[in-house]
Amino acid sequence: MWIAKGLYKTKKNLPIFYKKFTLENALKKAVLRVSALGVIAVKINGVILDDYFMPGWTNYNVYANLCHYDITHLLKRDNLIEITLADGWYSGRLGYTKKAEVYGRINALYAQIDLTFKNGNKRLIDSDSSWKVGQTNIVSSSFFDGERVDFNFIDDRKYGELPFAKEVEKKVKLKKYDYEPVKKIDELSPQIISNENGVLKLDFKQNFVGFITFKARGEKGAEVVIKHAEVLNEDGSLYYENLRSVKATNSAILSGGEDYFNPQFTFQGFRYAEIFTDGKTEITDIKGVVLSQNINYTGKFECSDDIVNKIYQNALWGQKGNFISIPTDCPQRDERLGWTGDAQVFCNSAMFNGDCKKFFKNYLRLIQTDILPDGKIPSLVPFFIDVSPSTAGVPGWADAICVIPYFHYFHYGDKRILAENLPYAVKHLKYYLSKCDQNGLLKVENPFGDWLSVVKADDIDVISQCFLGLSASLISKCYGILGNEKKQAEYGVVFEKAKKAFRENFLLDGKIKGDSQTVYAFALAIDFVTAGEIKTAFIGSIDRAGGKLTTGFIGVKYLLPSLCEVGEVDLAYKIIKQTEYPSWGYTVKNGATTIWERWNGYTKDEGFATPTMNSFNHYSLGSCVEWLYSHVLGIKLLGGGKICISPSFSNELCFARGEYESLCGKIAVDWQYNDGEYHLSVKADERVDLTYDFKGMKVISLQKNKCGFTAIIK
Repeated sequence: MWIAKGLYKTKKNLPIFYKKFTLENALKKAVLRVSALGVIAVKINGVILDDYFMPGWTNYNVYANLCHYDITHLLKRDNLIEITLADGWYSGRLGYTKKAEVYGRINALYAQIDLTFKNGNKRLIDSDSSWKVGQTNIVSSSFFDGERVDFNFIDDRKYGELPFAKEVEKKVKLKKYDYEPVKKIDELSPQIISNENGVLKLDFKQNFVGFITFKARGEKGAEVVIKHAEVLNEDGSLYYENLRSVKATNSAILSGGEDYFNPQFTFQGFRYAEIFTDGKTEITDIKGVVLSQNINYTGKFECSDDIVNKIYQNALWGQKGNFISIPTDCPQRDERLGWTGDAQVFCNSAMFNGDCKKFFKNYLRLIQTDILPDGKIPSLVPFFIDVSPSTAGVPGWADAICVIPYFHYFHYGDKRILAENLPYAVKHLKYYLSKCDQNGLLKVENPFGDWLSVVKADDIDVISQCFLGLSASLISKCYGILGNEKKQAEYGVVFEKAKKAFRENFLLDGKIKGDSQTVYAFALAIDFVTAGEIKTAFIGSIDRAGGKLTTGFIGVKYLLPSLCEVGEVDLAYKIIKQTEYPSWGYTVKNGATTIWERWNGYTKDEGFATPTMNSFNHYSLGSCVEWLYSHVLGIKLLGGGKICISPSFSNELCFARGEYESLCGKIAVDWQYNDGEYHLSVKADERVDLTYDFKGMKVISLQKNKCGFTAIIK
């Protein structure tokens, strides 16, 4: 049964639902099943379940997640369960439209406790009108605007009987929550920049996602206000402009004793903070609580170049900060949405970094839920806005339904993910095909193209055609993996037709229309062209840019691998080591601790880019991470648990080493460059099916063992 607090839209604080129950017999097992239209915090006999923002974000019009907790160890004879309910994604403000109450007005709670006793008896405690509902000391809480706590609040229960909860009719389908929750994964201590005139300015040395906790002692009724920012202005003040409409402000009203501020239902994306007090209040024990999906990060990478190491770490921090229930675009402003383009371009990097099997499986289920009747895949999921040329069916965003399952299979080996998503991928492709002209060219409005590329080029239609080919190719390959040769051949023909149309209309004398780095890298990566055909023009596009990249976040994924493919390995290394604008290294030199949304987020000549779209924690341009694993370390995934070690060696690095946890076990690669030779050591768990390919390089020595091999290569 769904229950609510009763009267809605009062000025009262966040509601908390209570239920007391007694166990008359010895308990064998107790399971709590709980969901919410909103987000919850659960406490049982004083013990807090330390998951944040459960039950996660879904399209509540279709289903809500149902969380399962084994609470046997928390129960005794007399018990009390307390569940606080906040707006969250259900009725709180959501990005892009800035609207609240997108899914509904009245937050509601669903809870069941299944009790099994040692004598074989069973008992069910259901959320119903026997539950009591009171108030917490949380005055208000919002993902975007922050949380406000009044430590003067006196628990309702001290005044006598609480009102009963109200049973409400909610026709919401429930599905089991089946991926990792958001948890506290780290804790950071800040550097104090200054402490003057009641303003404590802090630097946590890392752009991260979470909130600040502290102890405060001040006069009763005194207020403490905490504001958050990603970067500083040149004068040292905090840069708030890129927050857009977000307040990102937490606050507390003090009790007069020692108060501990520890938010429950909000998060900020920030590196810097200001804590404002009356000048008399003492603030101590300040910590930055880092939140993320509780994914097991098993990947490692390190090399001899500090810039490259920092790029890798920045992408990893960006992944952690934007994996909050779904893969979001940025955590600081009034957006924080599940953009499908960002997710597809980074998913392979993300899966190299850690075990994202359940996380992306859930996200794919959300995409399936929101696919439109004509086959258009939304540009953001969960999808809650109007359909337009930018919000659905956009090449580079819609293709997530093909790209993510494909890489998911290669990392985790689960063919079911292909079988589950192929019907939706086919529907998406049929939409594309319905929009092709008589020449076989995809003609859909593409407002994004190579989003945020440095140099504008006439290449949007070329990029769209590449995505038509990519989707057809991946669908064909997925059917091949599933053993359906007929379907594999059918969609192979679709790919060949897309390729033929591309070559007839966009390729002339070794040049591709648009002549951008992206069109060469992308077309080569999907086998529309050969390396020999476009190498000269491809390298020319880089030479014109002074040896620097110009791609946006669509092209950047393909740039370094394609340079290796045309034999320009050293150039790929030089680009990732570059520190002049535009480059990853330029952002590092300018203080980046996560990947920026745009190359010109800040430049010395122009200052900050337009504040309406300028995040400093936005993982999309960090898709170079997959190149670090697959080319620098040379870990090539062949499917079915098979791994080929084939590094793209370059003396631009003195060494590179790293680890990857494959579906059959761990692989560790370590190579060093010394006096014209590469000394390679590969160690792998025995279950790993390991091969190697040194791409025609001279093998001086090769020694195999059951756990890998060592080699000297020249």
